[in-house]
Amino acid sequence: MINAVVHGKDLTLWYFNGARATVESYGGIEKIPENHLDFILNTRLYHEEDDFLFVHAGVRPGIPLEEQDPFDMLWIREEFIYSNWPIKGKRVVFGHTPFFDGPLVMEDKIGIDTGCVYGGKLTALRIEDTKVFSVPHR
Repeated sequence: MINAVVHGKDLTLWYFNGARATVESYGGIEKIPENHLDFILNTRLYHEEDDFLFVHAGVRPGIPLEEQDPFDMLWIREEFIYSNWPIKGKRVVFGHTPFFDGPLVMEDKIGIDTGCVYGGKLTALRIEDTKVFSVPHR
C-alpha cells in the first residue's frame, strides 16, 4: 500500500494483495487520510512480549532479530514455516500464510491466518493461555 500510494510503484502487487477492497473502504485512493498513511509508515515490523514474537509473515531462521530483512518479515513463507525454532527462545506468532483447517499451533510458532480474506475465518490468540478464538467470515 505504501509503495503504491506514497511512492507510486508496485500498484499491481498491491491490487493482487487486497488493494481493491482497501480502496473501496476509503471511497477512493485519494481519500486515504494522511494520518492512516503515517500510522502504517511508523508501524514496527515486529513486537516482542515475554516469550512471544509477533510478526506479519515470519523471520529468516537463524538470523538475529535485529538483523532480519524487513522483506522477510512481510513476505517469507516456507523457509520460516518449515524451520525449527527460527528465533531461539521465542514462540513466533504470525499471519500471511492462511491455514484453512484452523491455526497452525506448534511449540515454536503459531500461525493465526485462517483465510478470512478468502472466506475462511478471522482468528485471534490470547497469549496468557494460548487459547485461539475464531469467527466465520461474513
